[in-house]
Amino acid sequence: LIYLKEASELYGFDYRYLATLARKGRLKAQKIAGAWLTTPADVEVFIATRQNRGAYRDDIQLD
Repeated sequence: LIYLKEASELYGFDYRYLATLARKGRLKAQKIAGAWLTTPADVEVFIATRQNRGAYRDDIQLD
């Protein structure tokens, strides 16, 4: 698990955007002791889903 703050830095998203997605259930994440946590795989699934819809950023590359 990684903190959303770390995920935001790794993938170039604003932390508040990822937190909003987590609250809305669009990004798989867990809130533990007041902090949002997710996995790199779950962030990549979110990015891939956006790419499939045509709403993606060209500057984000998945391995």
